[in-house]
Amino acid sequence: MLKKVYNSIKKQYRKVRVFTQPHPLYTTIDRIKLSKIERDNPKKGFLKLYLKGLEHPIKIRKNFIDKEVVGYVFADKYHLPPQKVTLPDSPIILDLGSNIGLTVVHLKQLYPNSTIYGYEMNTNNYLLAKNNTKFYKNVHIHNQAIWKENTTVSYNADSDFDAYSIKENNDSGKKVTIQSTTIQSIIETYNLTHIDYVKMDIEGAEEAILEQDDLRWLQYVKAINIEMHLDESEDINTYINILKGQGFNAWKDDKHWSSIMAFKKD
Repeated sequence: MLKKVYNSIKKQYRKVRVFTQPHPLYTTIDRIKLSKIERDNPKKGFLKLYLKGLEHPIKIRKNFIDKEVVGYVFADKYHLPPQKVTLPDSPIILDLGSNIGLTVVHLKQLYPNSTIYGYEMNTNNYLLAKNNTKFYKNVHIHNQAIWKENTTVSYNADSDFDAYSIKENNDSGKKVTIQSTTIQSIIETYNLTHIDYVKMDIEGAEEAILEQDDLRWLQYVKAINIEMHLDESEDINTYINILKGQGFNAWKDDKHWSSIMAFKKD
């Protein structure tokens, strides 16, 4: 009987201790909030999180995807520039595939004087990105897809992944259409003379963009981080070589399973 009581107390102690031990990212209250979000049981509404190191709170939906995105951004930090690159004090940054705006928030934390142009094609993600970045100056978030031409594209809105893909669009599911823009058009719209850093995570569209004949936009770019979304038959070296042909030092990121890092020497 005493052993059963002891084991029960020990089990409860372990549960409590998880939330009382310091965490590098979350406060105890945030950890309790996040613990209630289950993978197969999304709930309506939003959570406001006060992450350590952030000047302003962030807002996420009560679903497991947004919960994972927080970890991807602030713990894994896959979206950052190559370590070999030092950005200037006031860098120009393109965040292509901004999702709910957390990568923009983190980049503004690291580069407070930066000007960031973010693009997200899913409207719900875009609205949340606008909310999460509203505290920061010189941030421009757009509800557009990044593509190889200025046109209208579509994607499957029933996707259960952490982002939506033009590449995986098919006849099944709920189809959503959205205006697309090219990187060259962004440069021309904002009269950019250079881009210090491009973060590209656009769920497969990066392949078509890198394979096109018109790669003038790469002449403006000093550093780039591209998350590739390749099929098993596709070789990441094909795209590394494209960047090398445009004057970049390029390599497969050793921290990520499918990302390319690249930069140009001054």
